Amino acid sequence: MTHGRSFSRLRLFGALVVALAALIVGRLVYLQVLRGGYYAALAQSQAQERIEVDLPRATLMDRHGFPLAASTQCPSLYTFEPQKLSDPVGLARAVASVSGRDADDILKDLRTRRKFTWLARKLPFQKYDDVKAICSRFKGCEMMEESGRYYPNASLAANLVGCVGTDGGLTGLEHHWNATLQGGTRHYLVMRDAVATRLIPMEMLPEVDPKPVAVRTTIDQAIQFEAERVLDDTVSELNAKDGVVIVLDPHSGDILAMAVAPTFDPNTPGKTGPDAWRNRAVTDSYEPGSTFKMVTLSAALDSGRFVPSDTIVVGNGTLTVGPKTIHDDEPPIKSVYTLEEVFAHSSNVGAAKIGMALGEETMYHYMRLFGFGQPTALRLTGESAGRLRPTKEWTMLSLPCLSFGQELRSTPLQLALAYAAVASGGYRVVPRLLPDQPIAPPERILKASTCDAMRAMMGRVVTEGTGKNAAVPGVAVGGKTGTAQKIGQKAEDGRRPFIAYFVGMAPIDNPRIVCLVMVDEPVGKIYGGAISAPAFSKIVGFSLKRLAYPDRDSSVDLALSGGRP
Repeated sequence: MTHGRSFSRLRLFGALVVALAALIVGRLVYLQVLRGGYYAALAQSQAQERIEVDLPRATLMDRHGFPLAASTQCPSLYTFEPQKLSDPVGLARAVASVSGRDADDILKDLRTRRKFTWLARKLPFQKYDDVKAICSRFKGCEMMEESGRYYPNASLAANLVGCVGTDGGLTGLEHHWNATLQGGTRHYLVMRDAVATRLIPMEMLPEVDPKPVAVRTTIDQAIQFEAERVLDDTVSELNAKDGVVIVLDPHSGDILAMAVAPTFDPNTPGKTGPDAWRNRAVTDSYEPGSTFKMVTLSAALDSGRFVPSDTIVVGNGTLTVGPKTIHDDEPPIKSVYTLEEVFAHSSNVGAAKIGMALGEETMYHYMRLFGFGQPTALRLTGESAGRLRPTKEWTMLSLPCLSFGQELRSTPLQLALAYAAVASGGYRVVPRLLPDQPIAPPERILKASTCDAMRAMMGRVVTEGTGKNAAVPGVAVGGKTGTAQKIGQKAEDGRRPFIAYFVGMAPIDNPRIVCLVMVDEPVGKIYGGAISAPAFSKIVGFSLKRLAYPDRDSSVDLALSGGRP
């Protein structure tokens, strides 16, 4: 009986062993066969991470090949196992000190993530030593080199060129041309070594680096520098709100300089903020004031309704239209002006009477022909169309006020291009930022005789009228002053704010450049002839010398040969 009982126990034990073995085998089959792929992937994901690293962006150059924006190697900080860091609080504070990131945000990432985590990317290359010190101090924090952006000239052309972030261009051409400038990405497999003490980056895909490319712009670095220097001095001296300078070739449409003040350093864009990044030459619009009289006088001549010697009664310099009385800034020197004298002495009354004689449809036609109320062909990111209401929305005051630059808004670039049409001999000027692009086919919008007469009037503005301070020694120049009051606005100190302009061209008989200078809300002086005209003189004088170099480019040769056919 004892023997039988022992045998039964042995059989039960054997059955249990077989059952347990079957359970183990079944579990192994489940884990290794049915769920093998899942657990293999899980194990792999715990030991490696696939990441993307940006390849170098294309270099942005000026027209002569000098770099405006280039790629450089920058340090980035990361950790593979944030949960195992011994001092996450200290690390977060250290990374914040070199990156500008908020320490609390970094600490949140360290406490909530379990795998590969970026702590700070593309730090300035000048901070290599600081980054290495952090890696030495905090075990588990590592450095990787990534391709970052470097602006060798700091703030030069910053508002046009723009800046970049970790995900590409943030503003300016860096954003507008991001698809062209970005170099793509490379994938990496980041792995731990056998003792899990460091990370080993391994290239995962066998693709070959694309050859570095460069994008040449129309900007002339020397002219850009001089434009910024003069503009900054003018804005600073008069404690103005902001200012813009544009220098362009009226035959090719090449933008040689586009300066904005105040500006920023794209190497450290966070120090100023997005408001300073704006390219006010295209994103902001302003009343053009008396500079718009060029459009009114051009319409008068081109339509055949007037000739330069026709007379306009300006009386004592006042004109009442309905409830409003229009005034000239200065009392007329006589009661009757020719069209030339209306322009030279910048008579608001004379311009208003000319516009009223032309009528709404004619004036509107020429305003649109000059490009007002629509973005330019550049179509830069954030570019404004300005403001030009259709005639059905005009009041009885609109036509006379528009005739001397009120009731509409234009960007500085729109205004410069309007003057460029006259400088080119009557052709629509299509702006370019890429000199290797074909020049737009000629499209005549004004008669050649209209442009000849207008250039002669602009010359008189400088020799006899309000723009004497725009004169350039040894060169005949011409243009128009403008002083636009910001209607309905007051500065913080209670004064009435104004915008001071001078827009002109040189040499006046065969213009090679058009230059616009705008200063917004100057303090003390307010008139364009006293503020913007002297700045124009300095910039144009320098630019003409610059363009006379023996190794001038094809666009200058085109201008010297007479421009368009």
